[in-house]
Amino acid sequence: MKQSHFDVRSLAFLSIYAALIFVSIQFFRIPLGAQFVHLGNALVVIAFLLFGLYQGFLAAAVGLAVFDLLNGYAAEIPVILLEAAAVGLVVYLVYDRLFQEKDQPLQILTVAVGAALIKILLNLVRYALINILAANLPLDQALLASIDKIAGTFGSAAVTVIAVPILYPILKRGLQPFRLPFRTK
Repeated sequence: MKQSHFDVRSLAFLSIYAALIFVSIQFFRIPLGAQFVHLGNALVVIAFLLFGLYQGFLAAAVGLAVFDLLNGYAAEIPVILLEAAAVGLVVYLVYDRLFQEKDQPLQILTVAVGAALIKILLNLVRYALINILAANLPLDQALLASIDKIAGTFGSAAVTVIAVPILYPILKRGLQPFRLPFRTK
């Protein structure tokens, strides 16, 4: 059922989904520390579940990049896209390979937990490296400073773990009548 080409309808759905990611971060966020809690990460995970690795990354990349461009985070875009790719890889390895695309609630919850944990780990490493390189902090102090910096990541990870098992079946059911050429079976 997977096809390597995009038709206009498929691109339109991916664009709408990218807009959904953007809107969820832009208008539905709660400030927490230096970051904020939002549904964007959960919708990125769902993009990979609904559309597969490549199309899911396309929707996620566009939605995240548009938010970053419009909110003064343009310099962060490459790192954010690498994080999204890592999350997509985790979803692919767990959902596609380990669970063989089975949509049991416990399996979807496991995918959400795995994606949330990799996002926390990546942000911790990113800010620790920044603290080591820019502030010349030793590793232990850099890690402690990083934990304070990623409070919003912990909140968004919790939202991801809760929202993915709830929203994924709803969005999947909503897309089935359109018979898109990516994973919506």
